[in-house]
Amino acid sequence: MRSYLKIAKSTLLCPLILVSPVQASAVTLNIIDQHQQPVSNAVIEILNSAEIKGSPTNIAVIDQINKAFVPEQIIIQQGQAVDFPNSDNIRHHVYSFSEAKTFELKLYADKPEKEIVFEQPGVVVVGCNIHDSMIGYIYVAEHQFFTSSDLGVAHIAASAESSPQISIWHPYAANGAESRQTFEVNQLEKNATGEYIVEIELTPPPPRDSFEDTFGAIGHH
Repeated sequence: MRSYLKIAKSTLLCPLILVSPVQASAVTLNIIDQHQQPVSNAVIEILNSAEIKGSPTNIAVIDQINKAFVPEQIIIQQGQAVDFPNSDNIRHHVYSFSEAKTFELKLYADKPEKEIVFEQPGVVVVGCNIHDSMIGYIYVAEHQFFTSSDLGVAHIAASAESSPQISIWHPYAANGAESRQTFEVNQLEKNATGEYIVEIELTPPPPRDSFEDTFGAIGHH
C-alpha cells in the first residue's frame, strides 16, 4: 500500500506538501517527551515513501520582524528556495553553517539580492550574525510525505502492516537541533486508545542571545 500523510494543524509553515485523502486505516502517533508531555511541532517524515522528484517552484518565506525569524521554523522540500525579507527598520546578516546548507546573506535591509535554494535534505539552523537572539529552523524534506504534530498528535494515513518507517525531528532534541530519530511504526507500543507512542527526549529552548554560544558563528562584521 502506498503511504501518505494527513496534515495535522500546526504552527509550522508547510508550503508544499503532497497528500491524499485519509483512509480508514490511518495510524495515529502520540508523540511525548521524557516527562510524558505531548510534543507539538515535531516533524514526521515517512522514509520509505517516494523521494521528491524535480525542484518545487514556489518560494517559502522566513521574515524578520522585531529581531526574530517569523515563522521560527518551516518545512520545505528538497530543492525548494527560501526568501528572507527583512521587515525591521534595521539591517540583518542571516547565515547558517549547518551541514545540509551553509550560506550567508550579508548585512541588508528590505529584501536580499536572491533567495537561497536548499538542495540537500536535512535540518538547517539559521541565525543573524548581528543579533544572537535570532534563531530559526528549516526542515528540508527528502520524501514526498511528511507532517507535523499538533499537541502531540500526528496522523499517518497508512496501515501499520505496511511497516511505515519514519523519522522525527524537533528543534529542542536532546541530541542536537540538527539530529533526527528513526522508528519502525509497527514496533512501537500502543496506548489504551490504540495510538502508537513515540517518546523523544527534549531539552529547554536555547536562551535568547545565545546563537553564537549554542551553534557557533562565522565572525561578526
